[in-house]
Amino acid sequence: MQKFCPEWLLSATVAVAAERYLVSPLSLDLFAKKYAKVLSERYAEIGPDLIEQSIEGFLRVLSEAEAQDADVVLRSYAYNRITFKANGEVRRIKGMFSSELDGTKIAEYNLEQVIKSFRPFFFNLRSKPSMAAPPAWSWKQIENGDWIVDLPEVEVTLLDSFDGLD
Repeated sequence: MQKFCPEWLLSATVAVAAERYLVSPLSLDLFAKKYAKVLSERYAEIGPDLIEQSIEGFLRVLSEAEAQDADVVLRSYAYNRITFKANGEVRRIKGMFSSELDGTKIAEYNLEQVIKSFRPFFFNLRSKPSMAAPPAWSWKQIENGDWIVDLPEVEVTLLDSFDGLD
């Protein structure tokens, strides 16, 4: 039985895809397709629509608040989702007998939930600047991060628009 992507990883992936989209001339659907494909290679299939609509939701929150530092907010959100559990404990990706990258038996996410977790983070970040990612932080620094350390460097090209066509 194939396991589902952990919600924290899906949310962090949406954030990195959104951040990359903001500085790219490529369309949003290309980022959604590529990141859906990358996650679906390891977990139960994730549709590109979920990723695309989640990115749109994140960007809508940022736009409505007229955020001038969207890249910093998205990077900080990814940092916090990767580094801390919902209860504030430090996330340990690899344990003695398991890994948080192993996946879950049931899907812990849906579109509303992914966007809903971003909105309060954004407003908390404004009142608590200490939640910002350290300036020198990068995905490469994720301890025991295995394959996720390369997510920000996933190559997205115009050719991805033809992916899946027969």
